[in-house]
Amino acid sequence: MGRLIMIKNLLSLVFVLFGIVAVAQIPKGEITADVTVYPKENVELSSNSNIFLAGELLQYKAYIRTATNQKSLLSKIVYVSLRNQQDSLIFNHKLKVENGAANGDFFIPSNLKSGIYKLIGYTNFSRNNAEDAFVQKDIFIVNTFVKSNGEKAGDTIVMAASTKKNFAVAENEANPDGPKISLNKEKFGFREKVTLNISDNSNGTEGNYLLLVRKINPVEISGKIPASTKASALDKFYVPELRGALISGVVMSKIDNKPVADKEVSLTIPDKDPIFKIAKTNSNGRFFFSVLENYNSEKSIVQLMGDEKDRNAYTVVLDEKNFPLQKNEASILKLDANLKEWLQKRSIQLQIENAYFDTKKDSILSNKIDPAFYDDLGTVFKLDDYTRFPSVRETFVEVITLAAIRGTGANAKFIINNEYDPNQIAKFNDVAPLVLMDGVLIQDNSEILEYSARDIETIRVINNPYRYGSKIYSGVIAVKTKKGDFAPRLTNDYIEEISLAPVVVQKEYYSPDYSEKALLSRIPDYRVQLLWEPEMEFSMGNYSTTFYTSDVSGTYEILMEGFREDGTSILIKKYFTVIEE
Repeated sequence: MGRLIMIKNLLSLVFVLFGIVAVAQIPKGEITADVTVYPKENVELSSNSNIFLAGELLQYKAYIRTATNQKSLLSKIVYVSLRNQQDSLIFNHKLKVENGAANGDFFIPSNLKSGIYKLIGYTNFSRNNAEDAFVQKDIFIVNTFVKSNGEKAGDTIVMAASTKKNFAVAENEANPDGPKISLNKEKFGFREKVTLNISDNSNGTEGNYLLLVRKINPVEISGKIPASTKASALDKFYVPELRGALISGVVMSKIDNKPVADKEVSLTIPDKDPIFKIAKTNSNGRFFFSVLENYNSEKSIVQLMGDEKDRNAYTVVLDEKNFPLQKNEASILKLDANLKEWLQKRSIQLQIENAYFDTKKDSILSNKIDPAFYDDLGTVFKLDDYTRFPSVRETFVEVITLAAIRGTGANAKFIINNEYDPNQIAKFNDVAPLVLMDGVLIQDNSEILEYSARDIETIRVINNPYRYGSKIYSGVIAVKTKKGDFAPRLTNDYIEEISLAPVVVQKEYYSPDYSEKALLSRIPDYRVQLLWEPEMEFSMGNYSTTFYTSDVSGTYEILMEGFREDGTSILIKKYFTVIEE
């Protein structure tokens, strides 16, 4: 209860600080309140391994924690990226945080060079931390398909064959007071069923855990790798993304290059059900959009609203969301000659596994897309149900009875025909309607009038006054094209197209069931990872699951790690072997 009150107080502070205009980053000179009252937030990362071959799947889980190691209730978005030592991005994932954690994966491509990489995790808010603005893990990638150029730069990191053969019993239960892992056997044959049980008789078993079963890589790493540090950004304060991803910027005057207050800006994220939002700049000329909704589009449109003269007097400048780190001198990854046989064998196994990708692919869980803000309001005119006319103007004359076009050329405008006010004398009839095309705000009506009517699928008309954000419209005209790919002319400073990657979708990972052996008997199985459950949940202090071994012999590690609700970290390991019978 105390934590809930604290979070409510923090939300109130955000609104006080920024007048309900919380942007992703704010110059500290614009802040008058004491931001040190915010609790610290940081990120912890777990991955399914730190050594990968090209063609393998890197899986990770991010935990968002407070200074007392409890789950943070602030940020709802976390960012995870893989970078080389020169800070070039290999991938940059945006993930939705649920219950203080998020998880994702990345397929290591065949064109990625062998080397040392950094897996980085952070939230927008954790970037304020002086010491641990982000968390990093060293990732070693070996590409057997690409020959090394023999670069010589920084220190040499050696990957050699492991000399460790036995795994002490003490390691199996690293936390003597924590959960206990038990198996139905200690040795298994190929494609044999494993029953795994975890019990915890102590109080407070609730928490956030992951469970991993993977063959131990027969390698060890020696050498020191320099840690990455963040680039200096002492002049900015990064606001927690409390509800969703924040998009922010400033509207600047072209005359004196100063920020302008009380200007309205729109955001469109095109999709089957497009997302449309309106924001107004604050006293410092700043605006923000908080995107809670799910979407699949990679591109978005931000544009200043107003008449043509007003729009052309200003420019929209968007805040950068990237997180640059200091570049390090590249360390060289040197492979011991004794690893050749293992690398060749594992590379062949991976190629066979990937050849059966369609048979063994993971299931993508549905990313529920929220309906457009107008949902099922108004009347939808499906143009294929009517006689097709070549122009949009003719279509409005002959088909769209609830709206019309008046004027020509630059003076052309849309009007709403309100059946309850045929004389158009009501209060809002002299106000323009909100006109959208594939969710994009249309301010230059010629963009619709010049569009081929044969490429339009539907026209929705809401012929009643409609309030959206701070604006009131006489109605809404929403045009949907057949391909859903309308793009406005991007020739002015008041409109910008931005890259806005969607959040990573969740998966249900493939796991074979050999209870009916005939079904899969002819399909090779060279998995070295038998289980990945990033959201493991205890029920009454117990957990149970089953999985099958593969056709790869060796020592396998069971790893359970995470955090209890009280912030206690948990790390439990147990080992078993798979042998060819």
